[in-house]
Amino acid sequence: MSPATVLLVAAETAAGAQLQAALEQAAIDATVRTTDPERVDTTLLRTPTDCLVVPVTCAGMAGGHLAEAATGLYPDLPVIMYGSDADGGYHIQTVGDDALESPALAGAVGAALDSSETMASRPVSRPETILATLFERSSEHLFVKDTDRQYVLLNDSSYAPPELLGRRDEDGLPAGAAYLEAARGDDLQVIDDGTDVLDVHEFSPAMEKHLRTSRVPWHDETGELAGLVGVTQDITDQRERERLLRQQNERLRKVALLAAHELRNELQVSTGHLSQVDVDDEHVAAAEDSIDRLAAIVDKVVSLASNNSPEFEPEGLRLSTVVWDVWSSLSLEAASLEVTSDRRLLADAESMRLFLEILLSNAVEHGGADVAIRVGATSSGFFIADDGPGVDVSPPDRVLEAGYASEKHNSGFGLYIASRIAKEHGWSLAVGESEDGGARFTVTDVERPD
Repeated sequence: MSPATVLLVAAETAAGAQLQAALEQAAIDATVRTTDPERVDTTLLRTPTDCLVVPVTCAGMAGGHLAEAATGLYPDLPVIMYGSDADGGYHIQTVGDDALESPALAGAVGAALDSSETMASRPVSRPETILATLFERSSEHLFVKDTDRQYVLLNDSSYAPPELLGRRDEDGLPAGAAYLEAARGDDLQVIDDGTDVLDVHEFSPAMEKHLRTSRVPWHDETGELAGLVGVTQDITDQRERERLLRQQNERLRKVALLAAHELRNELQVSTGHLSQVDVDDEHVAAAEDSIDRLAAIVDKVVSLASNNSPEFEPEGLRLSTVVWDVWSSLSLEAASLEVTSDRRLLADAESMRLFLEILLSNAVEHGGADVAIRVGATSSGFFIADDGPGVDVSPPDRVLEAGYASEKHNSGFGLYIASRIAKEHGWSLAVGESEDGGARFTVTDVERPD
């Protein structure tokens, strides 16, 4: 029979020789292997292991968290934590000694090997090596969580550092509260309901990254729900390309609407002059027909420019994600944004982004570079409010009309396009005063995804 394998978590491989010497001194037939604390999970996939030995802390990572991750993968794996501050728990035996040469530590290892059989000690399977390779080499963020939402397996990526092994997102992920709460909700939907949550678009203000995440239930070898498996992709560059395209399309829309507005004014002037010509002449009639045709063309231009999306495809979106997505693309240094509450809604993603881009830009344009903006959910929709000078128009909804502009440099079509997007979604868009005396745009009749 081959000797048992003891896996030691250590920052330096030389530490393995110290524990090996202690085991030999105690006549324990075992081979010691070492693993970096950041690779405990994939090492267990590649190495048959009879016992795991972890220090209280190693390279800034807590041994208790590493033990939780290891037993999340292999629940029957014996774990021994050593150190003067060792605090035992479920699955964890403790040795209150900081030295790897400690006879007490060698004795605890020997007792664990004599009394325990673990699935982790069986020969490594080909599927396990495939899984380990995926987690070691994939550029995407891959992760597995148990039913307590603790990471038991994850790769080294910037979205969730390996220090999160055995911990939850909120224990160490540098992200905003709204982002973490939304991610927690998605985790619980998978764990509690056993349903997939696919292609959720997220934005983390702290990391300044646009992400797309999918989560699916993880069922263990008995068929019981053991947690979830997920993948997160960085789509920041894709979002930037989409933002530039939206910006270009909006400029073209505004140019077309402005040109149509000016042409319509000139045609009305021409019609007025022709009405004063008291001559029944074929040339006058031809001019009138030409004006009518031009007016029809102008109407067509307005119709095409106002139609936001020829293929309206609503999908389930998270308000906070789209808001932060748009806000990050505006590159506003002095202005501030607060998302006070979140909700899910059903909308066309591109239309929703353009809608919010118009309203957020409008708040900055009229409220000043240091304007404070709040976005939040209501029972039937959401609102965008600011602390600027407010809307000095009666009635306030006039600002939604085509061509209305309070500033000479403004085309007057931005809010009109926003109102058209709201109408296409079946929403009601109202203009009022915020709690701070600024403008407040309230959207109601917003449908939630099933």
